[in-house]
Amino acid sequence: MAPERDERGRDERVLPEVDDDLDVESYERLTGRRRARLLRQRIVFVVVVVLVLAVGGGAYLVWSDRWQPGRAATPSAAPTPSCTPAAPPALLAPGEVTVDVLNGTDRRGLAASVAGELRARGFVVASVGNAPTPVGPGTAVVTYPEGSVQQAVTVAARFADVQLVADPAATAVTVSLGDGYQQVLGEDALVVPLPPGSPTC
Repeated sequence: MAPERDERGRDERVLPEVDDDLDVESYERLTGRRRARLLRQRIVFVVVVVLVLAVGGGAYLVWSDRWQPGRAATPSAAPTPSCTPAAPPALLAPGEVTVDVLNGTDRRGLAASVAGELRARGFVVASVGNAPTPVGPGTAVVTYPEGSVQQAVTVAARFADVQLVADPAATAVTVSLGDGYQQVLGEDALVVPLPPGSPTC
């Protein structure tokens, strides 16, 4: 059987029991208070549900070791800066390089022989002679003044295990031959050295 409704369309079963002699204003005030009470109860219920879910979720995260309150976050390792090794200077054409050739060994005619080989490659050989001091067991030492690093590297690329030395007092690129010298490297087997002070990794 359908619930009876009054002329305003309200369900009589949900209305508070009131004395029949209440006027309309008092009746409306009583029903408004009940609506407010129901609204407060619903708000409290929602807040309780949210709190329960939050506590339960936090407990699950702690239990599953996904969240550890009180533990400081582990700082991420700082990225290691990458190292880019220096590239050797570009070689010049032999005809653009003037070089002095010195014999730093006791092998007679060595400087003249190497000077002839360098001339055949296109280098300009300015002078040939003996080094003021022995070079030692190394292959060769190429000294150069400031601003002539490309010329020095171009010469040094023709010698295996060469040593490059920047000399502020030098006036020309000079190759001094040592006891370890064997031959001038072929043009298809050049080894380009790095100038002193170049970053390496």
